[in-house]
Amino acid sequence: MTGCEDMDVSEGMIKVVVDHQKCQHPSDLYRNLQQAGVRSAQFIPLVERDEKGCPTAGSVTAEDWGRFLNTVFDIWVREDISRISIPLFDETLNRWCGRTGQTNRQTLSQMNARCQSCSLLQFYRGECPAYCDDSGKGGLCAGYHAFFDHTAPHMRVMRDLLKQHRSPMELMAMLR
Repeated sequence: MTGCEDMDVSEGMIKVVVDHQKCQHPSDLYRNLQQAGVRSAQFIPLVERDEKGCPTAGSVTAEDWGRFLNTVFDIWVREDISRISIPLFDETLNRWCGRTGQTNRQTLSQMNARCQSCSLLQFYRGECPAYCDDSGKGGLCAGYHAFFDHTAPHMRVMRDLLKQHRSPMELMAMLR
């Protein structure tokens, strides 16, 4: 299972649309990317709604998305830190290190109160990727929460290594 039909290579990065089926086999998908020599991969969750506003059968659920991200992260953090760039992982580490961009005030003003008070807003900075529905409720929030909770211990270690002017790749050896 490679899912090549949902991959796009542009500017040196492969973009993979992750649907419900791919969420069932995250290790296989990631191993195929490793074997193909991919150096940068962006995972884009498929979230589609039918005419009634309900997610389609091929769409990713929040739980599936969280499990997918956590499984891929668990492989990446043990084998591929600094070898394969995954923007969500890289950006999360940047946020842990205090390297954040400007918060988009216009986007913040358009967010609902629930999103504005979200404990994870520090990671989104007004650019929440939670794929909100028409009511403003995030469809993937639980998955992102699971990801940020799951990765926090490793992100702390990588942040601390960087503060000591050491490579976050040292974490891979620590986990062996």
